[in-house]
Amino acid sequence: MSVFAVVPVKDLREAKSRLRSVLDPEARANLALRMMDRVLSALRGADVDDVCVVSPDLTVLGAASKFGATPLLQENRGLNPALEEGRRWAVQRGASALLVLHADLPLLEPDDVRELLETAEESAPVTISPDDARSGTNALLLSPPDALSFFFGPDSFEKHLRASRERSLGVRVVERPGITFDLDTQEDLERLSPPESLRQ
Repeated sequence: MSVFAVVPVKDLREAKSRLRSVLDPEARANLALRMMDRVLSALRGADVDDVCVVSPDLTVLGAASKFGATPLLQENRGLNPALEEGRRWAVQRGASALLVLHADLPLLEPDDVRELLETAEESAPVTISPDDARSGTNALLLSPPDALSFFFGPDSFEKHLRASRERSLGVRVVERPGITFDLDTQEDLERLSPPESLRQ
């Protein structure tokens, strides 16, 4: 099985806007890049076949290339259209499974990714990892890559579950701290130990 991963990243000028009260624009941009590097390192450590970062930001794409990922310039606005671009990239290169991972997972480890990949080997067409609140979707594994449409945004966890059931697709939910914890708020930043490791 050939698993390709797509990691979407916003324009750095919009990165982590909810941290404006505690971090200046440069610090927020650096934080976003450090977290992206963490996610890409975890994917490399789990031996994912190929990884693509899709973003409208040339600085992000340059960093992605240095971190060993394929840079893909986002052509359309919005997260779901960007992921469709990533899906096309993966399918054109022969992917048999597609893993979507957000870039703001500062605790992600290779073992977290391996846990996700095991579900594809067990013939579960859809694997979903929600955020801590079980509202958003932090990771989505599809086998084959076009098994399901993307519904990222508000209440995406339930939307992905519902769409899977409507298509009678087997679905597995994986909840590990390294995947469910995404960094969005000052409270999230304070939960890191030590938080300074991602601020610098």
